Amino acid sequence: MAMVIMKKIIWMCVLFVLPIICGCETYNSGNSGALTDGNSVRNDCIFVAEKIKFNQLTEYVGNGQINVYVDVFDQFGSRIKASGIWRFELFQQEQRTPESRGSRVYLWQDIDLTDASVNFSAWQDYLRCYKIELVSDGDIETGKTYILQAVCTTAEGKRISDSVELKM
Repeated sequence: MAMVIMKKIIWMCVLFVLPIICGCETYNSGNSGALTDGNSVRNDCIFVAEKIKFNQLTEYVGNGQINVYVDVFDQFGSRIKASGIWRFELFQQEQRTPESRGSRVYLWQDIDLTDASVNFSAWQDYLRCYKIELVSDGDIETGKTYILQAVCTTAEGKRISDSVELKM
């Protein structure tokens, strides 16, 4: 009988002590938020431009003008504002080739969106994308298909690009 009572006491001690030993986590009283000190932010908390994509609204409107709508995505796939320098190039489309981009037809002057006021003027908040009006004085023929390419050099120095076919 004493042996049975002794076993029960041991089991009760094990069941009481085991959750305390295995289930408790040490409390970290350090800063677990986004800020590492009073002035800096953790690197994994910063949203940076990872990808750009031409929006479906991009179109040739005539008289050498192309209205470009470009989405900028962060590392989580959300559309964001991002400062950077944009370059737009128009290429002829080559048929039946692995890369359909042919010779360059037009190169626009780089657009610097690193200035906050210029960036704000190009940003379409209701669409969550940038709208840039490109006007060419070059040889854009109607009835042809061209490849429009955008390259953005971000504030972090990363180059991201996208291209789209445009029927003129």
